[in-house]
Amino acid sequence: MPSAVAARRREIFAAARQAPADFLRFDASRLRFTLGATPGDPRIPVWLAGDATGIVRGAAADLALLLATSHRHFVPADDLDRLVMSEGYAALPMAAPTLGPSGGGADLRAASSLGLEGHPALTGGLLCAWMGPGGRGRSLTGLWIEVMRQALAEMAACGGREETPLVAAVALYAELLAAADASRDRLPGPPVDRYLRAAQGVGLWVAARTGVLRAWREAGRAGGDPLLLRLEAVVAPAPLLGRGGRLGGATLYGCELSAGLPRGEDQVSRLALGADAAAAAGDVAAALLADEELARRASAAVATARLRTLLVQATLAAEVSGHGDRLKSLRALVTSPEGLVHALAEEPARRELRRTAADGEALPGETGQVLAEAARALKGYRPRDPALSFGFSREAACREYGEVAAAVYADAALERMLAPARRAVAPRTGQEAEGGAEAEWEAGRLYRITARGGPILLEGTHQPVGHLFCDVMDFTRRTGLLGPATMAEFLRTEFYGPILASAKRFYRGMGHLADKGGVTMNNLLGDAITFSGDIESLVALAQEIRRILAEYQERLRREVSTEAVARDLGAIEERYRADVAALRREEAAAREAMARAAPGSGEQLEALARVARSGDEEARLASERERALARARGQGLEAGVFLSFGAAPLVVLIDDEVFGANRVAVADKINESARGTARVPLARARADAELEAERAVRGHAGLEHAWRVFVDSPLTVTLPPQAERAALALAQAGALDAAVRAASGPVRQALEAAARGLAAEEPGEVYNSGAALSQEALDAFLAAVEPERSIREVVLDPEAIPGELRARWYFGRLPQPLVATFHPDGRPAELFRRVGRAAFKGLGEVPVWELCEPAGAPAELARALGHAWLQGAPA
Repeated sequence: MPSAVAARRREIFAAARQAPADFLRFDASRLRFTLGATPGDPRIPVWLAGDATGIVRGAAADLALLLATSHRHFVPADDLDRLVMSEGYAALPMAAPTLGPSGGGADLRAASSLGLEGHPALTGGLLCAWMGPGGRGRSLTGLWIEVMRQALAEMAACGGREETPLVAAVALYAELLAAADASRDRLPGPPVDRYLRAAQGVGLWVAARTGVLRAWREAGRAGGDPLLLRLEAVVAPAPLLGRGGRLGGATLYGCELSAGLPRGEDQVSRLALGADAAAAAGDVAAALLADEELARRASAAVATARLRTLLVQATLAAEVSGHGDRLKSLRALVTSPEGLVHALAEEPARRELRRTAADGEALPGETGQVLAEAARALKGYRPRDPALSFGFSREAACREYGEVAAAVYADAALERMLAPARRAVAPRTGQEAEGGAEAEWEAGRLYRITARGGPILLEGTHQPVGHLFCDVMDFTRRTGLLGPATMAEFLRTEFYGPILASAKRFYRGMGHLADKGGVTMNNLLGDAITFSGDIESLVALAQEIRRILAEYQERLRREVSTEAVARDLGAIEERYRADVAALRREEAAAREAMARAAPGSGEQLEALARVARSGDEEARLASERERALARARGQGLEAGVFLSFGAAPLVVLIDDEVFGANRVAVADKINESARGTARVPLARARADAELEAERAVRGHAGLEHAWRVFVDSPLTVTLPPQAERAALALAQAGALDAAVRAASGPVRQALEAAARGLAAEEPGEVYNSGAALSQEALDAFLAAVEPERSIREVVLDPEAIPGELRARWYFGRLPQPLVATFHPDGRPAELFRRVGRAAFKGLGEVPVWELCEPAGAPAELARALGHAWLQGAPA
């Protein structure tokens, strides 16, 4: 009959075939954390800590060595010499030379019996030494118990939403497979390597299964729970046995499959799609019976399995009764690769085995009875019908072989069903993100498997941090004007270099610790730089960046005003005027020639082409003039700075053998801070128009904006496509009044919407040529400095601004909400101005505040009115 393991594997498959695609599928919506880009593609990052991998690898290596050195009677001498000299051999536990268990509790004895049933080389004495006290198999079983216990507890804590034991089992089982593969050097070479490798696989599976069932039992869960079936499906024996129909001599499913697996690939494919395993067993039996030689080989496999059962049963009984030494030769025969196969195949060997069995009939109790049965079967053995003497007709033997084959097929089909779930668990080494695996686990972004205990997945405990983004305005245009080399030098000496030098003052440690104080640089881009860290440091850094740029602009202004630069600028302008004058003389001559020429003649066409070329040439000269002037002036850098506040960035490390080590910081708030440095011209169009009007009223062409950050939602009219086509058609036909009437409906609607928006402060675009921050960042900063600063919220009335300030700067027509902070001695510290609500694409609405510069109009305003603000009520 097929083994109890085969029956259980068939039971698991029967549950899976009810819904093959869903039997074990990780649902992203039920996972506590996943990196999958889509709900149907979960990616579960799991890290096996060093202590866990050490236990698994050590257990696999020790089991391989134990198997090789305990079965030295069939291991080649050269291999044995190599193995006994290998590292770890001296520390191996001593294995008792018994087929049955050599001691231990109920779990250990059950495990040793299961191991012997699974593979002849996995004797009870060997398995008890490996899984008993002092053996690394004991640590492996303990690891499975601890991990499953913790996983079951976490599943209960989340109300069963996430089946955490499945995540842990898939990850730990993958390490088990890797450990078995890595320990090949602890096994002998061919021809016995495959046999002992399969025995090692069975042993590793027995330890894992024992741990799973122990944790399950301790949790008080029912044996019929579908989750247990899925766990046993994950912790499968087949992948550990290796490839090939004979499974390396493993007898886990019943008889050895020495007759092969007829149409194996087709059968597995059908079962993976939900076919019945019983039908597969019938197909195998029919295929065997249709071929005389295959039927005979299947019958021999069943006979060998039956003989092994009798001899193992007798030996175990003899060991229990104290007569085990009398059956040493049988024990060696049973555990040797293909020992029983050769004993049945050759008449002299059968006679010798029959004599040994007959001699053992004198042993008392069960031992003698079972050996007498074996002797009778051997006496009646017929090579053409091997199983008949053991009570199996050829048909019955083929049916039993088919049942065993169907269990093997079912396990292979289960593996295909489980493939997506196994792929969904993504192993991590700790090299993928800055700070390593421990930091990722602490942040709640990594499942951790460890022998130390503790949560498998933590709730993220990191505090939010600030994010600063600074970029150069009009980078592409300026590069075109100045040339790449000049622009690169400007960036190095006037932008990146000074900013990084200032940022070093706030650097306090590793990048992944930015939420614990200080700042760290995330990315250095072609025209931008981004930092993350504590918000107080970033506000100070933002002011430093604005100071650096202001100093550069002042230095540039002084240099541009020198006589040499002025002379260069004058020479450029003079050359440009001369070139344009010459070009226009040529154009005038071409137009005269065109007027004199006959219509449509070659002369007229040539003159027309000269006129057209002159227009293109003048445009080229104007472009060259702009480039030359920009180079002569130095073309100052302008930059916008924006601060956001939110979750700390995930810094991904990408190490490539060609392109080297790279780091990429990813965070939603980094994206927000980048959006905040936008410079949409329409966002300041209304403010610029008001400034021009004020200049005209005062007769002061040099009047400048007091502020550098603007948010506005200017009126834009978008015509529906049908109305647009109708209005254009009327205009092209000359009916301009009718075209205006056709567009009046959408225009009216746009005006009404704009009026409503003004009343409700609709979100607008942003123009940032200074420094700004979000409401979240401002709130975080104020909370951070509150113990050391006095904070005042005021509304600036334009009429209250001193006249000497209004004569130099334009502060706007409407009241301005401000937040001012003061040092303990009353000196003004930071000043913030509420600009408005901006709509950041893909991120929603963000209230924007300007971080006013510590010089210029805001600084003068704070000095003039700060005392009055400070005397007001605290914010």
